[in-house]
Amino acid sequence: MTHPGPTLAQPTGAIPSLDGIRAVAVLLVFVAHSGFDHLVPGGLGVTIFFVLSGFLITTLMRVEHARSGNIDLRSFYLRRLLRLMPPLLVVVTAAGLLAAASLVDRGFTWAGLSATLLYYGNYHMIAHDFRGVPAGLGVVWSLAIEEHYYLLYPPLALLLLRMRRIGRGAALLGVLCAFVLAWRCVLVANGASTDYVMMASDTRVDAILFGCLMALARNPWLDRVAPLNAAREGTLALLCIVVLLVTFVYRDEVFRVTLRYTLQGLAITALLYLAVARADRWPFRWLSAPVLVYIGSISYTVYLSHHVILLGLIKHWPAWHPLLLTTVGALLTLGFAEAMRRWIEQPVARLRRRLHGAAVTAHPAPELMPAGAR
Repeated sequence: MTHPGPTLAQPTGAIPSLDGIRAVAVLLVFVAHSGFDHLVPGGLGVTIFFVLSGFLITTLMRVEHARSGNIDLRSFYLRRLLRLMPPLLVVVTAAGLLAAASLVDRGFTWAGLSATLLYYGNYHMIAHDFRGVPAGLGVVWSLAIEEHYYLLYPPLALLLLRMRRIGRGAALLGVLCAFVLAWRCVLVANGASTDYVMMASDTRVDAILFGCLMALARNPWLDRVAPLNAAREGTLALLCIVVLLVTFVYRDEVFRVTLRYTLQGLAITALLYLAVARADRWPFRWLSAPVLVYIGSISYTVYLSHHVILLGLIKHWPAWHPLLLTTVGALLTLGFAEAMRRWIEQPVARLRRRLHGAAVTAHPAPELMPAGAR
């Protein structure tokens, strides 16, 4: 099947629902870390981020390839560096200072600091049980997985787009997803630790690849979407929700570190498709509510900083009720994230636009990034 290319006649602006989905993901993680992890699946929020990342990056690459016939890898890596590194540097510095003042537990070792800034924090956490970084900064394990994807996937994406055959590209990504599941099973059968299977790039990248596969083969923003079939799509959404519920309630340990991640990734991918394709219809239009769009726009800083703040509060006020902890932690986290948005992220975003203004003028394309990722 020949690659149809993106439909650049699609409306410009942010991809609908994406900031709302980011908000849902980061809220799941935040509430779980607030002491409600027995009720709220924080790990699901991380998996949502993974699928979303694969979908978004591949969508942007499809648009760039359609308008220029190429993917500028140098510009891609520079944009990712300018997007991700400034907030990380600020949060790492703040966490280090809080640890030095004994406001949070632990502190950086040189090994922990280098692992955090050079994006191999997941393997450091696996080897050292989260030692070497201030309490709460262990969330960088997931950033490392995404960074490894950013480094390795673009050349593959360029190859797949140049093939101009969706079937072959999608089949290759599907095989890679199946291989990751098989690799998890092999590791578990041979006694690998739960931490390794849960946090290693080689065991969790399939969630990102599910998003890539959808963006390449059946993209609800770039490709033609079938006419609405409420009964069929409602059944699909309900099936996905049931699958997710089963992955929460079925407690077999082998299942939880092998097939569970695959089932969750598939269910989230299908729901993401519906959320973008039917963004203006119930029950997905609520994802475009202003409060969710705003939270989605600051979700990166919220994700980086929230657990440090929460554990700092717990350290000094351990008797607080979880609801009070959640409220105070949310206010402090939102305040910090808003300050970062105004004084760090927005100025850096303007710098990125200046750096790439000539390329944008030469090859205009729809603005596909959600507000929080620009």
